[in-house]
Amino acid sequence: SPKRDVFFSICCSGILNPGMNAIMGPTGSGKTSLLDVIAGRKDPKGLKSGQVLVDNTIVTSDLRLCSAYVVQNDILMGTLTVRENLAFSANLRLSRKEYSSADKQMRVDSVIQELGLKDCADTKIGTMFLRGVSGGEKKRCSIGMELITSPSLLFLDEPTTGLDANTANSIMELLQKLSKQGKTVIFSIHQPRYSIFSQFDHLTLMNKGEIIYAGAANKAITYFEGLGYKCEPFNNPADFFLDVTNGTVLSQIHNNKSGAEYWNNILGRTVRHILRNPQTSYAQLFLNIFFGILVGLIYYQIPHTLPEALQNRTGAFFFLVINMVFGNLSAVELFISERVLFIHENSSGFYRTSVYFLSKVFADLIPNRILPVFIFSAIPYFMMGLKPDVEAFFLYCVTMSMVSLSAVSLAFLISASVGSFAMANILIALPYVVMMVSLAEQKIYRHVDCLLCSKK
Repeated sequence: SPKRDVFFSICCSGILNPGMNAIMGPTGSGKTSLLDVIAGRKDPKGLKSGQVLVDNTIVTSDLRLCSAYVVQNDILMGTLTVRENLAFSANLRLSRKEYSSADKQMRVDSVIQELGLKDCADTKIGTMFLRGVSGGEKKRCSIGMELITSPSLLFLDEPTTGLDANTANSIMELLQKLSKQGKTVIFSIHQPRYSIFSQFDHLTLMNKGEIIYAGAANKAITYFEGLGYKCEPFNNPADFFLDVTNGTVLSQIHNNKSGAEYWNNILGRTVRHILRNPQTSYAQLFLNIFFGILVGLIYYQIPHTLPEALQNRTGAFFFLVINMVFGNLSAVELFISERVLFIHENSSGFYRTSVYFLSKVFADLIPNRILPVFIFSAIPYFMMGLKPDVEAFFLYCVTMSMVSLSAVSLAFLISASVGSFAMANILIALPYVVMMVSLAEQKIYRHVDCLLCSKK
């Protein structure tokens, strides 16, 4: 929109040097949007005019490979420990040619020591059902995930949001410590306390998409007082600036990911996540055993005389196929549950989309699809007294597996296409019902045809 074009053309003006660079402003002022443009997370072609440069080099999406971006909400794998999350980042983002396994482990230990995470290094991050580390430790771990590559540029989107005053202050002290090591720390922040504001080297003050001040943080008050605004002696400068904005305002880059061990690390993390959160796999296995026994009991030792033999077998196979289809509804949650985590890691250059997709699919197939299907297929086959032949049993299992994989493929498609369980359930209901009705029609047709044949 024209408004968006004006916003970008005005905001992308200024110079940010090594140190603590704060982008401050009220909610909706454009802090995060400006941060995304500077970090190369938004296409610079969308700018109406001007360029974004790092060391006199035009910023592209490759900047994310040699910089770090910490999002506002901590997006971490809750079932992994702090050390395991950091090791995952190291294994994917540090080149095998330059870093051995021992070097990567040393880098992880160094980050843990640097961020003060030693006491909670082997504690799980935590989930809704699993108690884990504190909010401050989680934020430090998020920062550590990005510091693994020793970036010279560090971007953070409102790093103190949701933290108490003491924790927020400790996080900013950590960032100041990093900036004194020669790093350029750029972050957005809403309304910091004085102890935090005093740590800023450079301040960019925004309002409604426009920069109203960009310069040394300790000279900002003098600037506004020169414009006629008066800051009370005991007033927090950050509060003063927001009061001003709420009133009348005067107008080294190279691709390093080719050497990372994508597949092994992502697949390994996915398997660990399944092993530490096995409820779905257990439920899937139990239900398949239960329904397998149930169908076997209903059609126990089917007679071999026509027409009863054909009718009963048709009914049995109908129930088997229906269970294969609806038993794979759990596959819908495979990608939705980690959608936010994937978007964050993929946009940070951790891995390619295809690698993540294949690792999730293969890690899910054996414990949740192949093994339960084989057990479910074997139980009723022998209970119903079907043909006791290896070739016939193998063909039967393959057929059941193909039906199951067809249903799983549909569930995967919907899971990867939508962002909520509610929408996924709505979209998957229609094709599943169509499949069920189609099978029912074939069963009724064969039943009637069998009755007509018996009368003749």
